[in-house]
Amino acid sequence: MQIQIKSDRDVYKNAIAVAIPGTDGQKGMGIAAAIGLYCDPSKRLNLFKDINENIVKKANKVLNSGKVAIKYLEKQKKKPHLDIQVTLKYIINDKLNTAYVRIQDEHDNITKIQINNEIIYEGLRKFEKLEREEFPETIEEMIEIVKSMSLEEKELVYEGIIMNKKVAEEGLKGDYGQKIGKFIQTLTKKEDTEHSLIMQGRTKSAAAADARMGGCNLPVMSTSGSGNQGITALVPIAVVGELKHISYDKICEAALLSHLLTKMTHLYSTHLSALCGCAVKAGIGAAAGITYLLNGSVKQIHNAINLLAANITGIICDGAKAGCALKLSTAAGVAIESALMALEGVKIPLDNGIIYSRAEDTIKAIGKISDSMVETDFTILEIIQQKALKNRIN
Repeated sequence: MQIQIKSDRDVYKNAIAVAIPGTDGQKGMGIAAAIGLYCDPSKRLNLFKDINENIVKKANKVLNSGKVAIKYLEKQKKKPHLDIQVTLKYIINDKLNTAYVRIQDEHDNITKIQINNEIIYEGLRKFEKLEREEFPETIEEMIEIVKSMSLEEKELVYEGIIMNKKVAEEGLKGDYGQKIGKFIQTLTKKEDTEHSLIMQGRTKSAAAADARMGGCNLPVMSTSGSGNQGITALVPIAVVGELKHISYDKICEAALLSHLLTKMTHLYSTHLSALCGCAVKAGIGAAAGITYLLNGSVKQIHNAINLLAANITGIICDGAKAGCALKLSTAAGVAIESALMALEGVKIPLDNGIIYSRAEDTIKAIGKISDSMVETDFTILEIIQQKALKNRIN
């Protein structure tokens, strides 16, 4: 039996340094794929929920036998689309069989299943251009959508808030990742700033990222295909809503607005790139959502997004890892800060860099920057690979 995994460069980059739940800190696609052999596929993206010591032991036996090979698709010279191709070779009754599965664009979007020479399933790719055409074009439209939410829709949105709050609480209780959230919490107590909106947002967002990147076996509500984006988009809103005693309905509306703005930025900036989506995409969503939560006007929501974009657009993505907690903490703090400044009438002059009067145009400009960072992406990946090679030699 052999497993071969090929992925786009950004999935490859993002899978190197993330701890897999239930493995005592083991990292990477190799152990994840080996564990998958012994899991229940009906659990879909919660595949690892019920893994145990016996499964991990069997997976490590497969991994240590050298039967798992991982590569990235080097031909992707333009901006990458999520692309994961897995080939499993196995013998039944002395006959070699091959199973092939391909996932594209979204983590659960299977586009092909083939057994030997027979294609047993062929699905469709999701095209960003078509998604953009179907997506609301303006913030005003999004606000109309959030104001017309049904009770069931609010329950679904609030479920995500509760989910991500639990992960943040677990991050502050346990010893996950680099314990950035715990460290920030200690600092705020020393400096007597622990009750600050900004510092609470930073602490809890970092703690949630610590837990998620550190192998915590709790579900996270994602947004635009990313759990870390889900943390940035929702945790600061939960913090502000709780500390300001804001109503359930308003919190749900603000959270959906955050999801929508994150998705809009995602559609213009691609699924993965050299730009940190957890900070920039979800930071934009959070800034908009918090401004709405605090009864900001449409103009103030535009200003909050522009303030955040002018501040942290340059944050790069150098892979998913424990250090992401730092970026999520920064983004959460800047999102709250941007909302508060916008509510006080602060705005970025239109002669400043990539900033437009309408935030939607700023978001499109960020998309162009993301597209132009293909070479940066290659450089980041080259550095990561050189480090990995050096560590193996040493």
